[in-house]
Amino acid sequence: MCNRFHVRTNLHDICKHLDAQATFDFDIPEEVFPLAPAPTLAINRDGMREIRPMTFGMGGDSGKGKGGPRYLLNNTRIESRTKWPWKTPFEKYRCVVPMTSFREPCYWGETAGTEVSFSPTKDKLLLAAAIFSFKQEPNQEPDLRMSLVMRPALPYVMEHGHHRSPFFLRNDGLDAWMDRSPRSADQSIEVLREFAYEPPLTHRVDRQMAASWTKRKSANLKKRDEQLADIEKIGPLGFASTPDP
Repeated sequence: MCNRFHVRTNLHDICKHLDAQATFDFDIPEEVFPLAPAPTLAINRDGMREIRPMTFGMGGDSGKGKGGPRYLLNNTRIESRTKWPWKTPFEKYRCVVPMTSFREPCYWGETAGTEVSFSPTKDKLLLAAAIFSFKQEPNQEPDLRMSLVMRPALPYVMEHGHHRSPFFLRNDGLDAWMDRSPRSADQSIEVLREFAYEPPLTHRVDRQMAASWTKRKSANLKKRDEQLADIEKIGPLGFASTPDP
């Protein structure tokens, strides 16, 4: 799963590239970790594209809430779209996260034992489907938190050691995904099916993992094999590649 991505550009260029406005002037961190603010594209109440900061990860800051353990949800498996707590955001609160690369730990292939950044070879930005949640206190700006939608790994990522990837969209599908109208999970799946994008990628090794990575290798190879079996059975997107008749 994606726990770190990069935004090595500036707010002005993001807005220009995505034909969006920025209501807030905020600093963009080059590396976005869970609980960090990330520039996020959404449709505002006026129907316009807007870039605004959203916290990376839905849930409590400490991982715990008043009702007991509460996990930070920075990734949303596309296969879990109808389950709590992702169901309502998936049906009502959809956004797009621009990034210049994303980073994953790798457990097989030539990059085994390293953390690798994957970046596009042609596109200026990768545009990842995401969902968000919010709460708002009286007279306060809303607290917006987003989670990346994740799919079975793009072929290039699978080849280089990781079994999941963010779900990237074509530029012409952004408004369809972000539409503010509530809709069923099946309707959103139709949008993802139509506008799914597999960008050409390259990679860079960022660092060697600690020697203890070998203790996790067997479990991750099992996840890889299960994911490959699911791709063979269901398709590469995490759902059927064609609509049910």
